[in-house]
Parts: sequence; C-alpha cells; structure tokens
Amino acid sequence: MGYEQSTKKWSFREASGDAPAGGTLSYQRVTSKNQAVLKVWTHLAGVFNSVDNTISLYVNGQLQGTTPFTTAWAATGPLQIGRVQSAGAYADYFPGVIDEVAVWQEALTEVQVKQESTLLDEGGKPSVELVTSWNPAQAAGTSLANSAPGYDGTLSLSSGASLVDGELVLDGTSGAGSTPGPLVDDSGSFTVTTQAVVDAAAIMEKPNGYRAQILGQRTATGSSWSLWFEKTDTRQEPEYDEDGEPVLDENGNPVNKTVPVGRWHFGRLTADGTGTSVVSKEDAVVDSEVRLTGIHNAQDGTIQLYLTADPQDVKATNYTAQVGSGEFSVGKGYLGAWGNYLPGRVGDIRIWSGALGDGGQVSDIVGT
Repeated sequence: MGYEQSTKKWSFREASGDAPAGGTLSYQRVTSKNQAVLKVWTHLAGVFNSVDNTISLYVNGQLQGTTPFTTAWAATGPLQIGRVQSAGAYADYFPGVIDEVAVWQEALTEVQVKQESTLLDEGGKPSVELVTSWNPAQAAGTSLANSAPGYDGTLSLSSGASLVDGELVLDGTSGAGSTPGPLVDDSGSFTVTTQAVVDAAAIMEKPNGYRAQILGQRTATGSSWSLWFEKTDTRQEPEYDEDGEPVLDENGNPVNKTVPVGRWHFGRLTADGTGTSVVSKEDAVVDSEVRLTGIHNAQDGTIQLYLTADPQDVKATNYTAQVGSGEFSVGKGYLGAWGNYLPGRVGDIRIWSGALGDGGQVSDIVGT
C-alpha cells in the first residue's frame, strides 16, 4: 500500500507470487478515486478477503474500490514499512511520515475500517492534530506564518487586508488572505475554527442573499468547504446611546435604526456543484465577535457547526463532496471567479486533521 507517482493516487496492491532476483512481479491493485493530497495526514487501509478473493482500498474510512484477486501467496520475509522488497532488492521508498501502523489476521469490514480510521486518544475522544495556526495577534506586515509545529504555510494578504490591533481587517471589496492548499485532506475528517466579526455598516450596503465567505478551500468551480455569513434581510431596532440608554426624538419617542439580519453557515460543495450547509439557530449578531467552528466527520458522513461550544446544527452529507484543489482563502470565496468578500475582521485561524467529537471537546481544544 502506498503512493503511486505516475498517477498521484493512493494504491493497495497484492503480488501474485515471489519473483527471483532480476525478475518481475505481477500485481493486482486498487487505486484511490481522487489524487492524494500531499503534506497532510491521510488514513489508509487495505483489505484482502480470502473468502471472497478480493482486495479493497479505503481512504479516510471511505471505500475506494474492490477488485478480484485469486492468486494470493504467503510471503516468508519480514513486514516492510516505507519500502518494498522486489526481485531481491529494496525499492519504492516512501518519502513522508508513517504512523499508527496496524495489521490484522482477518478481513476488516467497512464498518470496522471506519471505526479504525477514527483515531481515539487515551480518554476515548477523537484524536486530532493541529496542522494550521495563524494568529493575527502575533503577526505584522503583509503575511501570517503558520505556527503549528511541523507544518508550513504562510497566509499572504492582498490589498484591502491589513493587520490592525491583533486582528485581520478586511475591507469587503478586495481584502483577503490566501495560501496554496489544500491544508487538509478534505475527503477525510477535519475541524476548522476562527473568530469573526461582520461589519454592520458595510454589510448593509450588500443585497439580501449576499454571502460573505470567512474561510474556505477552493476547488476548480467553487469551495470544497467554507464558513460564511449570509445576509438574509434587514429590520428595525431601537437605537441606544453610549450609556446604553434609548435614543429619543424631540417628542420623546424611541428612535429606531435599520440593521442587517443574517445567519452563519458551514457547508460543503457537492459533486454536482450545488452544495449544502448547516446553519446557525439564531440570527448572527453583527459588529460582535463570534467563535465559529466547522466539523466534517468522514466516518459518520456529517457536517456540524458550533458557535463557541454550542452546537448549531448537524447534517448528513449523503453525497460525494468535491475535494479541494486550489488556494485556501480568508475573506473571499471562489465561484468561477473570486468574490463574496467579507467586510469585517478575523481573529485566530486553526485547522485540525480529524473531527472533534462534541461540545465538551470543542470547548477544551478550541476554547473561546
């Protein structure tokens, strides 16, 4: 099982016999549906079923394919990790990091593979690994360095984006940040979080239905996944002064002001280009900071949105999501062209490989 340079896909292959020195081997193989995402953690499982005489490949708990294999043979040498012994010589060395290796003397079922791909910590909670951490409070200039240990990725800022008082400020017309992606294998489980503020005055100038993207991973046609604010309407609210007292007109009547109304979303783009999302229960409070956390759980096929540690909604993703292929962006979205700019501010941005399990774990790991 490994990575095939020629196709840039994951592969599980079985040899039909031993080959003498200088000879060649005959293989049967199964390859992944999508190309491998480099420099991110990916769970792989290969299964040989001696009853059905088949081999199967799973990527992040998802079945990629099954093919007949009727010429199995019992190798006598040691288990090889990170290389292959072929025709008396070692070859096909793996250029990367390997962890959590396990072998069973049985053919795991699809349900068992899904369970195995959900790595658990000592407390029985889903294990996650921080792969991206950008904190505007620790940055200056026109870029933010990734502070997640062992991972690269610099978020470059465009005109209209600036670092002010420990926040990333975006003008809503051209301001954004971007870096080459994908940052995680979004066919698998991942968790993303940020602190965001929507500028009320600026979003008032946008039409109803405007979607301001906060974070997102681009594909060729849209966003594989994203967090966004959608303006849904406007309404009248009482106006208050600096002391919190109602503002009155010359006749002593309360003065109202028009404010924007909207909801928070976390969503994924479907293979047909439409997409689906989970939505906040209540209207978003503009001009006020909120902690947004989106979770994609590949094992149970759901997406979920949290405001701080409060679960908002959960939805089954009973479809094939498009896998990210282009830039990761902050403050803008891609729908054939860049747009959906966010007028507002963004705080720290973090992404984990793996899906957090519940509000308690979100509170412990993400914080406020």
